[in-house]
Amino acid sequence: MLSLSPIYRGVAICALAIVSLAAQPRGGKPGTGAIQNSDPAWSPDGSKIAFMSDRDGGDIEIYVMNADGSHQTRLTNAPGRDAHPSWSPDGKNIYFQSPRDGGMPQIYVMKADGSGQRRLTHNAGFTGVPLASPDGRRIVFMVNEGPTLHPSHWQIYVMDADGSHQKNISRSPSNDQVPRWSADGSHFLFFSDRSGKDQLYVMNADGSNVVRLTHDDFNNHSGAWSHDGKRIAFTSDRTGAWEIFTMNADGTGAAQVTHSAPGYGVPLWSPDDSMLLFGQSDAPDNDKSPRDIYTIRADGTHLRRLTQGTAN
Repeated sequence: MLSLSPIYRGVAICALAIVSLAAQPRGGKPGTGAIQNSDPAWSPDGSKIAFMSDRDGGDIEIYVMNADGSHQTRLTNAPGRDAHPSWSPDGKNIYFQSPRDGGMPQIYVMKADGSGQRRLTHNAGFTGVPLASPDGRRIVFMVNEGPTLHPSHWQIYVMDADGSHQKNISRSPSNDQVPRWSADGSHFLFFSDRSGKDQLYVMNADGSNVVRLTHDDFNNHSGAWSHDGKRIAFTSDRTGAWEIFTMNADGTGAAQVTHSAPGYGVPLWSPDDSMLLFGQSDAPDNDKSPRDIYTIRADGTHLRRLTQGTAN
């Protein structure tokens, strides 16, 4: 069914863009006690969570932990911000973006234990936020085709899993961001500013038949389909703060999941669709504020914090 995703816009879809769009390294924050843990991704079997963090006092790196938050382990150690991890469908590999070779971030892949890190793309512009197709044969990702990050021109691309045969499927003058595959690999969910405000859209996997799902005066970001294709989780500023909502796959029946949140990142469904995983910022406009990873039941109950964003 349909599934959408976002990028950022000033405030916060915090975990996704503020932390990693810039290519230059940002060290830990001596004296602030603030640690940033963000952009979590569930492994296909739900037993592990990959995420990015600057907890070791240097650049942002990729880590992995058990689904209950235990056994947090560092996987990368490279110059610049290693960010936006996502898993291969078999759970053997993790895709991510990094500027480690100089210039704008590019897409890399490594084994789930952090070994065998290798580069997949060699583009001139910012290339990142990779996500493998359900069959593992293709990767969808974002490319900034603008001359700078501000202003930017974000487009959605697909390529083979080895980095070959890249193709722009957006072909739009607007900014199309944070695509998510449907469970059968036939559609993408994404958000775009093509209507003025950021709204959620769905399109065929070849970029055809673009359909708008949300129609309001607010910004709607970071969409993700449930695995059964019936629901979409997303973030919206419709309450005056960034909160997580769910809705039916056709855009109807929106329901608020989180309340009184300073700022939330991309919500992702657990393999059994009972829980949502997300990153949250204590103060999305403050780059030095703590950020942490949480789970919550899809009905809004049982909020649980998995990481500790304030150092002792």
